[in-house]
Amino acid sequence: MHRSKDVIAFGILVFTMAFALSGCYLMPKEEPILNPPLSEPEEITYDTIEVKRNDIERRITGSATFISAEQNNVFFSHRGGRLKKIYIKAGDEVKKGNILAELETDNLESRIKQQEIAVKKAELMYQKAKKGEDKYTQEAAMLDLELEQLRLEDLRRELDEAKLYAPIDGKIVYMDNKLSIGDFVEAYQSIMSIADPQNLLLEYSGNDLSEFKPGMKVDLKVKGNNFVGEVVMTPANLPLGADDHLKNVVRISVDKLPNDIKPGDSAEINLVLDRREDVIVLPRNAVHNYMGRRFVNVLEDGIKREQDVEIGIETATEVEIKKGIDEGKKVIVE
Repeated sequence: MHRSKDVIAFGILVFTMAFALSGCYLMPKEEPILNPPLSEPEEITYDTIEVKRNDIERRITGSATFISAEQNNVFFSHRGGRLKKIYIKAGDEVKKGNILAELETDNLESRIKQQEIAVKKAELMYQKAKKGEDKYTQEAAMLDLELEQLRLEDLRRELDEAKLYAPIDGKIVYMDNKLSIGDFVEAYQSIMSIADPQNLLLEYSGNDLSEFKPGMKVDLKVKGNNFVGEVVMTPANLPLGADDHLKNVVRISVDKLPNDIKPGDSAEINLVLDRREDVIVLPRNAVHNYMGRRFVNVLEDGIKREQDVEIGIETATEVEIKKGIDEGKKVIVE
């Protein structure tokens, strides 16, 4: 009985194994995993230039304007007051000593006439005293005359101080157009400026003023003609108390200018600061700077590598290479 049970169990096991094996056989066969196709890497290309020798020059170029070397702001220096009259206008030519304007003086002219009479009376009294009076009376009369004369001088000076005179020969280049007859003017309030149109300087302003030094020669082009100027004033050599405007300009003198040059005309300036001839010169975009280290990228046998260099003159577009790379090398530009 046990034997028949074993036979049955064995049969079931065989059947089960056969069914399992037949199931595996009936399942679809797995496809093999294929590697992705390999692509050729793109070839890296660089823009390069050949290292050559050339000349390099560091210079300042720009535009400067002619101004009068002698320009005076004109004002009443002794007193203020109301404007009585202005005798000139902007653009007028004046001579030194010409009256330009005057202030109201109320009855000052009448007082001067009265004082002139007082002086004449004192003269008469003095002349009379000299003819027979005692020495004391003569001296008293003389002192009375001197006193009246001093009073007359003070009144005349007060009248003169109410008038504004041209301090130099020149042209009126500025007028305070906001002022009208009857307006009050303070003492030392500039109301006009006079410039000498025959004595001209060039004035240049820019961010590179520290590069200018007194005595430097500057190439100039004025109305198509070439001239040579000389730096005569920079912000670094200003006298004490100079006008604030002068702290932002350089002035250049020019000899033998044509007579038709006038204030306001412009000139092209060219100041050579440094120059090297027959040196290795590279474009600025080929020279790199990282934390004070200067280097270029060179291409050798298709391989890019860094090369440290020592530089000299630098301009806006070029750099002089003093050491670190030889003529004929290929340098990568970016």
